[in-house]
Amino acid sequence: MLDARLLCAANLVRDGARLADIGTDHAYLPVYLMQSGRISRAIAADIGEGPAASARQHIKEADLTEQIEVRVCDGLTGIAEGEATDIVIAGMGGETMIHILSDAPWVCTDGVRLVLQPMTKTVELRAWLFDHGFAITEEHLIPDGRPRYVVMAATYTGASPDTSALAPYIGALDLDEGWDYFVRQEAALQKRVSGLERAGHTDEAAAVRPVLEALRQYM
Repeated sequence: MLDARLLCAANLVRDGARLADIGTDHAYLPVYLMQSGRISRAIAADIGEGPAASARQHIKEADLTEQIEVRVCDGLTGIAEGEATDIVIAGMGGETMIHILSDAPWVCTDGVRLVLQPMTKTVELRAWLFDHGFAITEEHLIPDGRPRYVVMAATYTGASPDTSALAPYIGALDLDEGWDYFVRQEAALQKRVSGLERAGHTDEAAAVRPVLEALRQYM
């Protein structure tokens, strides 16, 4: 059984998808989705030979070697356009995810869905998605653990959505579900504004303050 983090990601993968699971480790996610009949094929990719070996063993034990292929590659570098419709990247920092996606421009193709679970830099990741023509269609907080991490689904549309400066801070999270997340965002923004003002960077502080006030109004 998947933990809450991976189960949430699994639920955002579309039925019948050709999956690429990046940083697959033991291939728990593709095995679960294949056994559930949710996906048609999968590539389980990892940068390390050790995790890839563990993935192969788990896939063999599940008798899914014909349906799930293991590849050793850095991010999406070993996966070609058209091989995957849904891409899961979970348990990495947002900056690493941005690097992986930037190195695979084919992800910016109509119909491609990204399922992302960043451990850090969530705001920067959302901003990258908006800037590159993705719409965040669904977003959830993992229901256990502190801090609670987000899991999001983003689909390429080709048009940068009409978003406000606040959008990267809130994504598609529901206000009730994401209340404690928004409280942390407010505290981080207030700390940033105060730090900029103390350092004499008044122009930068003035640029951030409207986002802080917009978040407070949203809450």
